[in-house]
Amino acid sequence: MGKMIGIIVKKELRRLFTDRRLVFTTLILPPVMLIVLYGVIGIGARSMITDVEEHVSTVYTVEAPDALNQAIAAAGAEVETVGTGEVDGIKEQILQGDADVLLVVDPEFESKVLNYEGGEKPNIDTYHNPSEDYSSSAHYLVQQVLGAYENQLLGERLGNPAYASVFDINRNNEEAEVMDDRKASGRLLSMLLPMMITIFLFAGAMSLGPDSIAGEKERGTMATLLMTPVGRNVIAFGKVISLGILAFLSALSSFIGIIIALPMLAESMTGDLGMNLGEFIQYGPKDYLMILAILIALEGIFVGLISVASVLAKNVKEAGTYLMPIYFVVMIAAFSNMYSTKTPEIVEYAIPVYGSILAMKSVLNFEMPMVGLLLNVGAALVVTVILVYVIKTLFEKESVMFNQ
Repeated sequence: MGKMIGIIVKKELRRLFTDRRLVFTTLILPPVMLIVLYGVIGIGARSMITDVEEHVSTVYTVEAPDALNQAIAAAGAEVETVGTGEVDGIKEQILQGDADVLLVVDPEFESKVLNYEGGEKPNIDTYHNPSEDYSSSAHYLVQQVLGAYENQLLGERLGNPAYASVFDINRNNEEAEVMDDRKASGRLLSMLLPMMITIFLFAGAMSLGPDSIAGEKERGTMATLLMTPVGRNVIAFGKVISLGILAFLSALSSFIGIIIALPMLAESMTGDLGMNLGEFIQYGPKDYLMILAILIALEGIFVGLISVASVLAKNVKEAGTYLMPIYFVVMIAAFSNMYSTKTPEIVEYAIPVYGSILAMKSVLNFEMPMVGLLLNVGAALVVTVILVYVIKTLFEKESVMFNQ
């Protein structure tokens, strides 16, 4: 039995590796697409950040004191003083993205500040466009300047600028940020990788499974294979094992693409052009082995589901129709874990697919309990065994295998 299963597995693997088009679309194209995609994202994001940083904002002021105008200019912005009659026009420019920020100051600002004894305070109205990067950046700069300017005026009112500050924060505290460097490095990975790997793992198996089973039924080669002296359970096991190997290779190629593209993605989020991947990823052999175990167990579920759908289908197109709802459920499970911050309960690791994604995230966060790992892998293997039994049962039904 084992020898015959091996023959079927070799046949399926030979079919993949002798088909250049299939090798390219399954093993080469996914990582190349990831590298190109994240390269473009990283370059684009860095270009956007650099563009905003190099842009010199123009702040329009109405009735602003000279001291305030000078403070804004000292912060790196250009200041243009305008009259009240130009306010509406500048607002329209801000709306269109042609102007950054407008400050309309109380005409009696200085006298009210100087003679303030209670009651209504002098007012400064600011106008900016949050949907424009230049305007948002300029508004942030203006807010910082106004805060410092207010403290300066308060210090002058009290007779000593130091009186404007009641206390210091972290004056001599060099350890204000208390964090685990490993968890910090794994935060980005744990948010993105489980989702991506799960989707690529299923997509890789889905691109191969329907043609391996439903495709052979459609072409009539499955009927020929079933007429041979080989047991149908042997054929079923051979198909499932070969599909599992091919799907794993597809997922592995995508995983390698993600690892290569990861510095580009991190650059787009951190702006660190000189990022060292070895410093960013701080995982050991144990962590990789746990991820590998989770992936193999999860792959068993995916291969089982795809094989069941392919056996039930009369052709590749029908198999694809059956698989789309399953793909949708897998994507929901993947995205539902993406932004979760709560510590999972142990029992959650036993939920098929969802628990595997949760387990990958826990490993990448260095928070994976061994009990949770065993529970996840064990539950996935149980589901896989059930699915393989269903596939074996379907292979023995004439009405299913001969499209009757």
